[in-house]
Amino acid sequence: MANEGWIKDLKPEDLPEPYRAISEMIGMENTLKLADKFQGMAIYLPKLDAVLRKIRDERIKAEFNGANYRELARKYGLTEVWVRQLISSDRETGQITFMDFGLAASEK
Repeated sequence: MANEGWIKDLKPEDLPEPYRAISEMIGMENTLKLADKFQGMAIYLPKLDAVLRKIRDERIKAEFNGANYRELARKYGLTEVWVRQLISSDRETGQITFMDFGLAASEK
């Protein structure tokens, strides 16, 4: 994008949609950077909750120590049952845990 002085004077209302809505959310400078980087491309953004859910689930699995279901449920705003289901789904797919060796969290 050419660094032309008049661009600094742009306001969101000067832009057509969807640039106007984007500039109101992230600012004019970032909107122009985004437009310059991806101009002419169709961008698909998956639903944010699906993306965040996958990241959350991976973190829960990584933080699981064999006995901290309740702690993880509180931390991530889930039920203990849901955390147990998430952890057990990994076991069903073949992931080995400390519990498979009879090691409790305090034995690690």
